[in-house]
Amino acid sequence: MNYQDFIKSIAQTASMSQKDAEQLAAALTAVMVNEIKQDNAIVLPDLGTLELKTKAARRMYSPNVKDYVEVPESKTIAFKPTSEMKDKVKSTKE
Repeated sequence: MNYQDFIKSIAQTASMSQKDAEQLAAALTAVMVNEIKQDNAIVLPDLGTLELKTKAARRMYSPNVKDYVEVPESKTIAFKPTSEMKDKVKSTKE
């Protein structure tokens, strides 16, 4: 599903205009980015949790230089689905 299909789906489901749905999506994105930047987890009921995770610094072998290189600490966004969401997805597979 691309962004425009997503907006159309929100508009149809919530009985709102596509412009309002686009503003809603933009507002949700802005709030989520701001909260994650502040290292706050975002709990979405019946869906899951978004949170900022820190990957520790490590050494890895690089086949390009045929030696070990240091990889600095990095941050990434992790999503953990709820058990209800996992069950819903599993039940749709055939």
